[in-house]
Amino acid sequence: MSESTLNIVDAHHHLWDLSNPNHHYRLLRPETSGDRVAGDFNRLKSTYSIKEYLSDVYPYNIVKSVHIEAGYDVSADPWGDTEWLHEQGKTNDNDLPNGLVVYANMMNDQLRERLSVLTSRFNRVRGVRQMLNWLDNRASKYTACDRPDYLIDDKWKQGFGLLHDHGLSFDLQVYHHQMIDAAQLAREYSNTTIILDHCGKSFFFFNKSLSNCCKTIGLPYDENIRNQWKEGMSILAQQHNVSCKLSGLVMYQHQWTIDSLRPYIEHALNVFGAQRCLFGSNFPVDKLNASFAELIEVYLQIAKETGLSQNEIEHVFHDNAIRVYRL
Repeated sequence: MSESTLNIVDAHHHLWDLSNPNHHYRLLRPETSGDRVAGDFNRLKSTYSIKEYLSDVYPYNIVKSVHIEAGYDVSADPWGDTEWLHEQGKTNDNDLPNGLVVYANMMNDQLRERLSVLTSRFNRVRGVRQMLNWLDNRASKYTACDRPDYLIDDKWKQGFGLLHDHGLSFDLQVYHHQMIDAAQLAREYSNTTIILDHCGKSFFFFNKSLSNCCKTIGLPYDENIRNQWKEGMSILAQQHNVSCKLSGLVMYQHQWTIDSLRPYIEHALNVFGAQRCLFGSNFPVDKLNASFAELIEVYLQIAKETGLSQNEIEHVFHDNAIRVYRL
């Protein structure tokens, strides 16, 4: 089976609507710096609808997809983004995006009410994400939240416990040094499905070709970080309710090669297995550094080189996302 005939579920992409004055996205505001770790975000500051996405992925057979929250500011219009995303699904033959992972703050006093509205009004909502990756300080562009201790905070965990009651999964975005706490969370809430985004986002810390990136943020290049990441991934993989998304790998590797991506995909497949890894394009963010065709081809080649059978490849690129996100 070739790449062009493979039925693909894209388990991680983003859509946003900048045409509506009430829709605001944290990293896409006109006044927000475009200097991001993934590249020049100024290139992304226009509406990216399902029409643009389908143009980018053509001619590949994307049979279903999952939109992941894109930093939408719920304060001005709490439901506007979700309403727009639902309308997007009516504009194409495959109803993409078929699943939505939306934003929710586990610390919010109105969390229960928000989750109830999301699940009662919007039948495409499958899960939530609150980005937790923290590095060094709140001001760092490598930090996505306002404090480092959410994973161990009792109130935050009480909010997290509401997800299972509403039939929702949680997309987990953390760095290597947060994986132990994340694994403990998964143990405590073993009935909640957790999906680790972007293989743990720690690849730029220990890639020699990106050592200057470490210097920029005051973090010395350290081979030990590779081992910490591998250990953290292994511990997370021991939790039966955690899956891993093969996504976002070119965000920090702007001059990537198949050899530079191979260690992350191989290790994820080795510890989580083909039954708990999902392909995600991370478009249009990863579009800054690769075409969709390049991503599919390199991910698929590494999967084959790792020894995956055709059946296992279909699990990674299709079946697992259907099961995990209940599509």
